[in-house]
Parts: sequence; C-alpha cells; structure tokens
Amino acid sequence: MAEAVDLSGVHRELDALKRVLCHCQLQGECLGCKGVEMVRQQLEAVVSAASQPVLLQVAQETAAREMLAQFSQMQARLMDDPQMREAAEAVRQRLLDDPEARRLIEDLMRRLGGEQGGSGSEPE
Repeated sequence: MAEAVDLSGVHRELDALKRVLCHCQLQGECLGCKGVEMVRQQLEAVVSAASQPVLLQVAQETAAREMLAQFSQMQARLMDDPQMREAAEAVRQRLLDDPEARRLIEDLMRRLGGEQGGSGSEPE
C-alpha cells in the first residue's frame, strides 16, 4: 500500500485563497468558492490516483494488450494479400540476416511474452 500523502498544507492554502476570492461570505455560491473547491477535488483525485501504482500498472498492461490485439488484426488483414505476404517475408528475412536486428527482435519478443504475434518459424 502506498504511503499516505499529507495534504493539510495544500488545504490550508486553498482555504486562504478561497477567503481572498470569495464574494458570498464563504457560502459556496460564488465562482471563487466553486473554483477553489473544484481545484481541491482535482488535487485529491490526482493524489489518490498517483498513490495507486498498481492501477497505473494495470492500465499500462491493458493498453499494451489492446495495442498487440490491434497489431495482430492488422497483420491478419495484411497477410490475406499474397503480395503483402511476400513483401513481409522478404523484410523478415533481411532483418534476420542482420545479427543486431535479429538480437533486438528476439529481445522484443521475449519482453512481449514469447511467441505472441510471431510466426514461430525463426531459427533459434
């Protein structure tokens, strides 16, 4: 669990700002009061979200999975075209013939979880 963030100083400053901007005797009806309260709520939401690293990690993993799914769909559509399939095979072969490019591709595939999206025909 993330460590709690002390916002008391920020709240104290927001209260002071609210007193300066207020035109409704702190009834919460004027634009000054409403604006300061909006900023207070946004601040609390940001601090709450930032103190939840697991949520950020889950969001990043979800985005990565969605991107991989989109790439897989795009690859499937492209591979339905025989000319595109031949061109892709030629590019693949040129990349695998370059030792540095091959190492980078293998490293990327390991990071992505192995055979996801790969043809499985690359020599080890």
